[in-house]
This record gives sequence, structure tokens and C-alpha cells, in this order.
Amino acid sequence: MNKNKLLRACPVCQNTGGGEVLHTQKFVLPDNHVLPKEYDIVVCGGCGFIYADTRAGQDAYDKYYSEMSKYDTNYINSDTSLFVDRAVWISRFIDNKKASIIDVGCGNGQLLLELEKIGFSNLTALDPSSACIDAIRRRGICGIVSSIFDVLPDKKYDNLILSGVLEHIYDINKIMQTIKLLLKPNGLLFVCVPDASRYLDYDTVAYDYFNIEHINHFDETSLISLGFLHGLNMESFIKTDITLPGSKQPVIFCVYRNGDKTATDWKNYPKVSIVNYIEKTGKKESANRIIDKLVESKEEVIIWGAGNYASRLLATSNLAKCNILMFVDNDKHKQGVSIAGRPVCAPENISSGGKTATILVTAAVFHEEIFSEIRSMGIGNKVIILK
Repeated sequence: MNKNKLLRACPVCQNTGGGEVLHTQKFVLPDNHVLPKEYDIVVCGGCGFIYADTRAGQDAYDKYYSEMSKYDTNYINSDTSLFVDRAVWISRFIDNKKASIIDVGCGNGQLLLELEKIGFSNLTALDPSSACIDAIRRRGICGIVSSIFDVLPDKKYDNLILSGVLEHIYDINKIMQTIKLLLKPNGLLFVCVPDASRYLDYDTVAYDYFNIEHINHFDETSLISLGFLHGLNMESFIKTDITLPGSKQPVIFCVYRNGDKTATDWKNYPKVSIVNYIEKTGKKESANRIIDKLVESKEEVIIWGAGNYASRLLATSNLAKCNILMFVDNDKHKQGVSIAGRPVCAPENISSGGKTATILVTAAVFHEEIFSEIRSMGIGNKVIILK
């Protein structure tokens, strides 16, 4: 670990005086990608918070989520426990079903749809993706196309939701200030984030929690500290998990009440859990062994999955040395670009240009669904799933 001057102020305490580099994460990204292909995982020298010291600013992340959002493309049905449980937990803290609720960074709006099912009616969706908001409006819910940083605080809400958002935000200080403007006095803020203290307990794909989007790594201590620093008192939290096809991921749900006082002190974030994760997750060698065999055989390979997992493997394994014919991804935002000199195509291109190639599925989750899709398309190619 190295002492290093930070490119980015600590998202929690705003320290710019330096910190320790715990790990450097590298990616191979599509041409002209707006986000960096490398960043350091650092521990703040002031409060001990763990985060990505990325060169990209908030503008770059806003552009990415506005133009390249994957959240309007979705494998998950809105009636799964992923959103049902979250909606039920939120409902326990809101007595009035007519209370105003805004979901910031709402994606495809599935959480709002679940809240609507259990009786909430005064719902607003906010997301920088026009495709997401258009879909939500078609379901009869009010929608605003905007970054949280550009929305005009001309209306205050009883409740505000940040579900799977804070881990993506570069300028945490600014978003917390904006939330204070959007929330009514005594209003409630609901937050759901991955639980960094338990990454290792739910480790299935090496370094999966260090991707191009997740740049802040919270646990309950850092969440409490963040609230104190912005006059938000944590009323309750639970450490739980969410179930995705083929995997589970650790999360924290917490609720804050909007107060008028800020704290002058905070607790240190324990870095031991992140250090353990870094040291042990990279020792998983099964994926590398599979890739090395493909390199040795020189057989043609189609990479199904042009996301974070493939990007990391291209930068940190021998995947780029494989005889790659093409990349395939259902996400239309990825189709048409090139990665490592190979095109990203729609699944339909396999039958016309890769009937004999081995399909290597590089997806941290949904790999079983991808396998079923391959077979349902009548594609009989050999399929290898990297788990």
C-alpha cells in the first residue's frame, strides 16, 4: 500500500490531504468511453472512507448515465423480491399513503411501481435517462428527466429515495446539499447501497465490486457519519442481501430524518474488510484457467457480455489474447462500438458470423438467463460460463 496524493476529495469528509492506495483497478473499455479505464481504490487519510480515486468528474458520470444507461434494459421482473422487499421496508416508515415521494436515479422505475401496488399515489421519478422516464410516464407516474444536480428545487418532498445511487455518485457532498433542498423539514431520506464490510462474504466474481460505476464503498459507519455531517440523523438501518439470478449481494437499507444540525466529528470507517476483500478475491483462478485453455487452443471465441466483468478480464487476464471473433451484448447502448479492436454485436449476429465459435459468457449475474437465451435462439455453439 502506498501513500498518495488524492485526485478526488473524500466523498464523506472532503479531505484532500492524502490517503493510502489499496488497489489499482483496470479495464478495457469501448472506444471513446466517457469513463476512465483505470482508477485507484484508496482509503481516506482523514476519516478512513474507501472510494475510487477516479479522474473523471461528475459531468462525465452524468453523461454516462444520460447517454449509456443500461437500466432501461432489464432482465428483472418488477414483482421480484429485489423491489418488493425494498418497497415494504420503506412503507414501514411512512404512515400517510398520500405523502409525496421522489425516487432519485430511479432507473426503470420498478421500485416506484411496487410502492404504487401497496397504495402510495403521490410518486415522482427522476433520472437522467429520457428512455427510463418515458417508460415510467407510460405507466402513469410523474417523471422528470434530469440529473439530481440540475433539478430545480422548486418543490419539496416528504420522502426521497436513493436506491442503488450513492455508490455511483462522484460529488457526494453536492448531492447531499441538493437533497437538503428537496426534502421538507423532518422529511425522510431512504438509502440503499452495497455493504462494503461484507463484500468478501458474497464474493463470486473477482473484483466485481470494483467496477466502472461503483466508486464509493459504504458500510453502516460511513453512512452514519455522512448523515451527521449533513444534518441527517439515521433512524434505522438493516444489513441484508438482495437475490439476483445465480448470486446474492450484500446491501444496507437505511433511513434518515432531515434535521437542522450538522456534526463536528465522525467515526472512522474500518478498512480491514476492504483490505481482506482485495487480498482474497484475486486469488480465484478458475476463470483464468479457462481463459488460458482458450488461448492455447486458438479456437474462435465469441464473448457474450461487454460489461464490467469482460472489461476487467481484458485488462487483467489473458482474455485479450484469445482468438476473439466478436463481443455480443443485449444492451443496445453497447452495440456498434468496438472493444479491443473487436465489434460489439447483437445476439442475432452469431448465427450469421459465428456458428462454430465457442461462446464465452462473461456476466457476473444473469449467466443462466443468457445460456437459456442462447439455446432458445436455436444456437448450438459450445457455451462456457465464467463463474
